[in-house]
Amino acid sequence: MNVTEMRNTTETEGAFTESIYISETYATNVHTSCKDVIFPQTNGKAMALVCNGFSGDDCTPQRFLDYLGSTNNGIAPLNMDFQQIGNDTGPNSDAIQSPPEGMAPLDAFAYKCQDAPSPTEFACSCTDCEASCPAPPILQPDQVPFMIGTADGVAVIVLIIFLAFVVLFTAYLVIDFMFKNGNVKQKIDYMVAEAESKIPYTKAEDNGGRTLVTKIPFFQKVGKSTQDFISSVFRRWGSFVARNPVVVLISAILVCVALCVGVKFVILTTDPIELWSSAGSRVRQEKDYYDEKFGAFYRTEMIIMKLKPQYVTGFSEYTSFTGVKYNFSNILETKYILEMLALQNELRYMNVSYEVDGEVNIGTLNDICFIPLSPDNNNCTITSVMNYWQNDPNEMFKTANYTDKISEETYVVDYRDHFLYCVQAPATVQDTTPLKQNCMGDFGGPVFPYLALGGQGEGNGYNEAPSSILTFVVSNFAKEDNRTKLVTAWEKQFLRFMDNYTSEYFDFAYFSERSPEDELERSSQTDVVVFAVSYLVIFAYIAIALGTYTSLKRIPVDSKISLGVSGILVILASVFTSIGLFGYIGYATSLIVIEVVPFLVLAIGADNIFILTLEYQRDERKPDEDLADQIGRVMGEVGPSMLLCSLTECVAFFLGALTDMPAVEQFALAAAVAIAFDFLLQITAFLAVLSLDARRTRGNRVDVCCCIKMEPAEPNTKTYLETFFHKYYAPVLMNDLVRYVVMIGFVGLSCWCTILCTRITVGLDQDLSVPKDSYVLKYFDYMEKYLDVGVPVYFVTKGAYNFADKNASSLICGSAGCDTYSLTQQISYASQNASYWRIETPAASWYDDYVDWLPPQGVGGRKSCCRYETFHPNEFCPATDTVSKCSPCLKNEDYTPDDFMQYLPWFLIDNPGVECNKGGHSAYGNAVNIVNNYTGSGTDVVDASYFMAFHSVCIKSVDCTENLIKARKLADNITKTLKAANKDGNNILENEEDFEVFPYCLYYVYYEQYLTAVEDTLFQLGICLIPTFAFSFILLGFDFYSGIITVLTIVMIVVDTAGLCSLWGVDMNAVSLINLVAAIGLSVEFISHVVRTFSLKTHISKKKRVIESMTTMGPAVFAGVALTNLPGIIVLNWATAQLIQIFFFRMCLVITLLGTAHGLIFLPVFLSYFGPPVNKAILYEEQSELRKATQTVYMNVEKADQEKQCDKTNKNVYMNVEKADQEKQCDYTEF
Repeated sequence: MNVTEMRNTTETEGAFTESIYISETYATNVHTSCKDVIFPQTNGKAMALVCNGFSGDDCTPQRFLDYLGSTNNGIAPLNMDFQQIGNDTGPNSDAIQSPPEGMAPLDAFAYKCQDAPSPTEFACSCTDCEASCPAPPILQPDQVPFMIGTADGVAVIVLIIFLAFVVLFTAYLVIDFMFKNGNVKQKIDYMVAEAESKIPYTKAEDNGGRTLVTKIPFFQKVGKSTQDFISSVFRRWGSFVARNPVVVLISAILVCVALCVGVKFVILTTDPIELWSSAGSRVRQEKDYYDEKFGAFYRTEMIIMKLKPQYVTGFSEYTSFTGVKYNFSNILETKYILEMLALQNELRYMNVSYEVDGEVNIGTLNDICFIPLSPDNNNCTITSVMNYWQNDPNEMFKTANYTDKISEETYVVDYRDHFLYCVQAPATVQDTTPLKQNCMGDFGGPVFPYLALGGQGEGNGYNEAPSSILTFVVSNFAKEDNRTKLVTAWEKQFLRFMDNYTSEYFDFAYFSERSPEDELERSSQTDVVVFAVSYLVIFAYIAIALGTYTSLKRIPVDSKISLGVSGILVILASVFTSIGLFGYIGYATSLIVIEVVPFLVLAIGADNIFILTLEYQRDERKPDEDLADQIGRVMGEVGPSMLLCSLTECVAFFLGALTDMPAVEQFALAAAVAIAFDFLLQITAFLAVLSLDARRTRGNRVDVCCCIKMEPAEPNTKTYLETFFHKYYAPVLMNDLVRYVVMIGFVGLSCWCTILCTRITVGLDQDLSVPKDSYVLKYFDYMEKYLDVGVPVYFVTKGAYNFADKNASSLICGSAGCDTYSLTQQISYASQNASYWRIETPAASWYDDYVDWLPPQGVGGRKSCCRYETFHPNEFCPATDTVSKCSPCLKNEDYTPDDFMQYLPWFLIDNPGVECNKGGHSAYGNAVNIVNNYTGSGTDVVDASYFMAFHSVCIKSVDCTENLIKARKLADNITKTLKAANKDGNNILENEEDFEVFPYCLYYVYYEQYLTAVEDTLFQLGICLIPTFAFSFILLGFDFYSGIITVLTIVMIVVDTAGLCSLWGVDMNAVSLINLVAAIGLSVEFISHVVRTFSLKTHISKKKRVIESMTTMGPAVFAGVALTNLPGIIVLNWATAQLIQIFFFRMCLVITLLGTAHGLIFLPVFLSYFGPPVNKAILYEEQSELRKATQTVYMNVEKADQEKQCDKTNKNVYMNVEKADQEKQCDYTEF
């Protein structure tokens, strides 16, 4: 040590400046031992505070020593010039070769941070010393994709399956062709499929071409009996309705009106939490627990500001009073900071009117904001740059002159020096600059720099940040609290203000807690017109398309506008009656139900209306029938098909309601009830209107204007669409080459879509919840660019934990002597690997700050934080109290468990100040829940507390879900550690079974659903397919083939929908799950009618059966389902809401197109190859009827011949019948 300067004082002469020589090795070891120490209040390196503003690699040992030796730090008693003595090969370039003559460098032993100085002292913790950390655990990689070599394993397997199918299917066709050519020796014209009708039944017939009743399988007999019974019920019911249409119609109307009245009692769920998470879910239970113990999570209103390009002129260089040069971004110039303050104050003091019980009140932000130091300090929590000066411009403009004692250079210290200090130590009550200013915000808490600035880039200081962030923290109140109305009014006014706000200097983005909900509501209101147009287009189509229009002359009579309007009213009535029923029983519904269910019921209901109407139009009344009998017979023919589809869809949706997701449950139940009502109204009200319309048509009266009667004309019973399907479409589809291409193409499509399904992104991005023109999208963009950390995450200890026991507390704390795998340490480890754990900062530990606050400090405890009034021991004496006579709580640093619990409440109400900056009121006021007299034991315990850290920023749903996954994984690890320690005999947990550590974050409630989205989707779709197969099997005559074919085709539609939609930007979430469940319902309409019609045909050739089925059902499916949906769906493309565009327009369009393609292209081809065999019971009945008809004709001919009155026509008929019988081609219909 060499004194280089002496100065006289008023009392004596003393050293003022000295040079201290130390070895380079010693300097390096001291620096290394201290460099990783964490400053708890900032969760940053303490070295950044003691290195003249340098941090990271820039904080060299010499710069560290320069700070320690300067009186500027407010601690050093004199200026000490540390000089390192080393050599050229040493690690420090600042070292000199040798000290002055007669001087020897200090070369003392420096403990490494991982070494304990003595048996009674502890080494630095892992948080402060990387060398103390255990070897990091091997992180399990995120789910590794299944690979075969370097290729996608699923894709390889699916490709092999597809190629195998192509080979086997081709081989099957070749063998089948060779077999037929070798045995039948007959050329088959597949184009028209007529010659194939000459192939005899080899299994279904014997005894001269007649089926023996003893050869009919049991299930086919039972199935035929079942179908006959159902048909007879519908036939009798149809006849009854046709004979009493007015009575049935009025009764149906009265019931509908009565149920529709319940709409006014409907409970509409708009709270996203109530929609997307069930009350019994884990995340809801955790949220409820957090709210109960610590209060509801606060609301945030945020503005992110950056300078307009013309005002960004580059960094300005500033030399701090420490002599270090810094680059400052333009946004930190005073004029820009002042404009931000002006905006802040306008919002802070903005008056807002709101109404309570009819009385208008006026409120401000101060009435609803989060006030951490209430009642001592009533300022709102506002995080902004200006709050480093307590929002006081006078404080910001303060300056001080400083003369360096060594260089004797004079500096002007201004707001930038204070800023540089505060971003390093935001919880400092008085900085160590010559300004001696407070860094804490005016609300009494720290303004963390990562919450007030952003976008500076990794490795750069906050002084280079290009953006500034202004955040207002608003309290959350109970819904019944009148302050909730003020919160609503203030947030609305905030958004209106920002919408109208203009700035000369700034580009900005803003956001309120209510923004997503408001924007969704705005888009819904805007899209009302789009939905109205969509429905009108569908209504117009149905009204027009139900007519036959076989000739221009018959249009006025054949038109079915009145019938179409009645069908539309029936569909609408079914929707409103279902909603009304929910209103009566008090079951909540949502906007999704109101928007989606009508589309679904329109598609399903319209199909049945078309089938019933077209079947009647196609039918010819028999000589012995009246109109009621004819309608009854038609109803008996199509009723079972309507029942099959409606019952299948209804039960499928009821089963689909077995989900934990309220939105899906509400949709599924509403759809099921609406479909049930729709079916009931179709067979009552619509059937009654159809019978009335039939009377009008028979009377040749004009549609709508029934009083006008036209001249009778012979109607053409076949429509143009039926003619197209019969003569052109079906025969071409049955061409061999076409069939082969269709099979290979559709199977290939399904294989490709199966691969795509494995790559679907799970989630719903935030930006999709608002319209494309929303201000919120700009905020999301700014948020991704400029925020350094995401939202807070709280690691909550649930259940009584013995914090007062030092052994137990070592598993919590993060300071020296704490367990290597303590709660705080594990969170700290996670923050060091933020890319994996998605945790950006170590946790703020109330326990560590409390045990620092508790012991006595200063001579006689005069500077202690924990004090009581000497004459009133039960009264807390804060460090700010300089008047009262106070005594320290403890006599020494040791505390007992009783001491710990006794003084903890005082810590939680102590405001941080100059004398004691460890007061926990602002940071931890709500972080600890104390239960007095726990379980009647007379002791107090902490039964709940939290430790706050910050997540990584997440905009995309995948990232937010990953935040939840990793936080839960970390919390589970902590829980296991604490429980394992408890089993070692430590008195840690009061009740191990009830104890856990869980993470809580505001948005978890929206993203938990995605953790099991894939499994839930497979379960929901699978459970909906069960009734599809069951009812197809039963109602199609216990036909196993038909049931399997129906389910297989529906599965293909759903898989193809999911795969193709993923290419169109549709992710897997609750909304898409709703649409996939709806896809099953729509697919039933596309598939079941065709399969049932095919199964009832008895022609020898499957191709012929397909052609007949397509002629009958093809037009109804095409016109009733496909064309009903498409016009309305296309209109949705002009919706402003992205949710509507993506999840309804795109998905519904794909579902409709794929359903149409599979139902009218793939399914007929598949049936022509692998369709169910002829039902022998149906064939037997037809043959019996044919024999009766043959015998009747024969007897008539025989009688006429005997009486010599033989009619040549009858003879020809007899000859034709005899020939058909000989060729075993008894087709009753053609006969």
